[in-house]
Amino acid sequence: MRPPTSAVHHIPGLDGLRAIAVIAVVWHHAHPGIAWLPASANGFLGVDLFFALSGWLITTLLLQERERYGQISLWNFYVRRALRIFPLYYALLALLSLYFLRAPQSTLAADFFQALPYHATYVSNWVQPDSLMAITWSLSTEEQFYLVWPPLLVWLGGRAVPWLLAFLVLNQVVNFGVLDGWLRTAGMPYESRDILQATFTPIVLGVLMAFGLRDKRAGAWLKRCLTAPMLWALVAVTLMWINWPGDLRGAPRLGFHVLVTLLIAGVVLQPGHLVVRALQWRPLAYVGTVSYGVYLLHKPALEGAHRLLAKAGIDAPGALFLLGLLLSVLAAGLSFRFFERPLLGLKERFRSPDRRRPTIDPASPPTA
Repeated sequence: MRPPTSAVHHIPGLDGLRAIAVIAVVWHHAHPGIAWLPASANGFLGVDLFFALSGWLITTLLLQERERYGQISLWNFYVRRALRIFPLYYALLALLSLYFLRAPQSTLAADFFQALPYHATYVSNWVQPDSLMAITWSLSTEEQFYLVWPPLLVWLGGRAVPWLLAFLVLNQVVNFGVLDGWLRTAGMPYESRDILQATFTPIVLGVLMAFGLRDKRAGAWLKRCLTAPMLWALVAVTLMWINWPGDLRGAPRLGFHVLVTLLIAGVVLQPGHLVVRALQWRPLAYVGTVSYGVYLLHKPALEGAHRLLAKAGIDAPGALFLLGLLLSVLAAGLSFRFFERPLLGLKERFRSPDRRRPTIDPASPPTA
């Protein structure tokens, strides 16, 4: 029996996971961490969670389209992605360009304009610019993967899985330091690029989980394994795992990627679980709904929050996080309601041939 992944219009709990991911990222950029709580210094793992979610969601959408209509329209897929990702992204770059033109001599302006070509072309993950929008490295990573992955899925179908596994091995060769010498010689030392530290591993694992959940035999096995008690266990182990002290390179980072991929599968397979109901808490789900905007806007929001707090004589990372998160959510909510949502309506023209809504509509983080 196929797991219940193909007969729903909304997956309970996923917005909550997106919210946790983006809140962790905002925390990471606002707070240096708490000495006795290692997890408080590992907020960057929120991006890895975004990657795994995106890999699963988008691949599931493509597989559903092929099952329902016998083919995948790459044109429709890329138009839908462009309508979801590009409007707010390029609008923000344009607004920041206009803002910084007013103060071209500032350090923030100089760094931004130096990095702007990389941001605008989605290659910032390979140059790691020192810019207010350096966070776009994660969006570049996703767009590069989805420039390659959907055509491979169309041409190879299930035969693409061995290629994914080979790519996964290559990513782990980087993660475990085997290529450190070569990377340093090439002018890309491991510690200088976020993409080398996160790698494409969580996206690939999300893609593989999408195949697993939609395969009759593998899906049934996963459903037997990812029971309600197992979901509790996954939550507990993941919470302990993110408290790994010090460097997460190697097995700790890979372990986290595996855990969050299994956690996503557990949430999908156990929609009535208490954990899933908690993830559906309305404020949390709302943040998840606008998480793409929160991610894009949180660095400018934190900069604004820092200036407001400085005028008030407040120098507290906790206050910076709370005010920055509040401003990010407010700005993202306004953007989603008045700018993004009207444009998203155009996606209906690029759905399936009879314009029926697919069962899952992947919102990006990032991204997501």
